[in-house]
Amino acid sequence: MAEAPAHMKYTVTHYRKQQHTHEAFIKYIVEDHLPLAMPVLKRHGILGYSLFVTPAPLNDALKQEIGKVRPSWDFADFDCFIEYTIPNVQAIRNVLSDPEWPVAVKDQEDWVDTTKALVSLGYCTPYLLETGEVVNLPK
Repeated sequence: MAEAPAHMKYTVTHYRKQQHTHEAFIKYIVEDHLPLAMPVLKRHGILGYSLFVTPAPLNDALKQEIGKVRPSWDFADFDCFIEYTIPNVQAIRNVLSDPEWPVAVKDQEDWVDTTKALVSLGYCTPYLLETGEVVNLPK
């Protein structure tokens, strides 16, 4: 594996099982799963966790508009995108092997269509900050 920056990103997309609404699925993640998961994540040095929620109405509207300009593009249809900021890959290994992790994901099979999850590992380089400052470009 190539040398990575100090902080890496580990991401997972989740599709809900169809018997649940999108809203109920996100509520399950935030109110049921995350309170159990956070102590495990913190114990193993996970530096950040973000839940990027992708409601169908927003993506459908985007597809209608952008699809006219970019008809060959695919548009996300998953319910959420989870992003972990990690110091190294071992941190994820440690989370997954923690004896409390199965408790944190105990209802996953009832809620998540795990056959469709998409996982990635990489890093993020900012180029435009919220302050308007442009950074990390060659001089």
